[in-house]
Amino acid sequence: MQPSVPTIIFDLGGVLIRHDNELLFERLAACCVDPVAARPQITRALDDEAIGTGKLSVEALHAKLVAEHGFAQAYPHFLDLWSSHFSAEPGMEALLCALAERYRVVIFSNTNAAHIDHIKEKYPVFARAHAAYVSYELGLVKPYAEAFRKVLELEGRKPEECIFIDDRPENTAAAESLGIRTVTFTDDAALKAAISEYGVAVDA
Repeated sequence: MQPSVPTIIFDLGGVLIRHDNELLFERLAACCVDPVAARPQITRALDDEAIGTGKLSVEALHAKLVAEHGFAQAYPHFLDLWSSHFSAEPGMEALLCALAERYRVVIFSNTNAAHIDHIKEKYPVFARAHAAYVSYELGLVKPYAEAFRKVLELEGRKPEECIFIDDRPENTAAAESLGIRTVTFTDDAALKAAISEYGVAVDA
């Protein structure tokens, strides 16, 4: 018999919201004096633990690109570009809403304040979830075990009482090593099939 599933934990970017990182890198690099030279730093920035934990602000990243690569746009335009790669993930808002009627659903994301502000303004996923845990507020990022343990603590749940959904295999592997059931996300149809195997009722 499958354990009960009081909490379903969703990643944000790449699961609930689609992101085209290559488009983001291209748009930001195009504003630099030498786009090819700037591209590696821009690529690293999206996964920079300092940004994810809130130790380095997005405004400070902009200042670094201006100083080191001659980024040609002022901060407000940089912010527009910084969040220009998001779009709705087909089927996921409806699924999130349906699951939230029967289960506790929460968001757990490696992210930064600028991205969250944009997503909250443009997409309703935060309003559909019961809670959200974001790395820059926790000061912790996936795939570190401490990040998962903190979310479990805040939720008051044991690992076996949760399902974690993420598009990155390194994150689902880390969660699984702690005893959390996981799904590596590809699309909404595959996700429905996977969570139904865990005994989750899926109507959306």
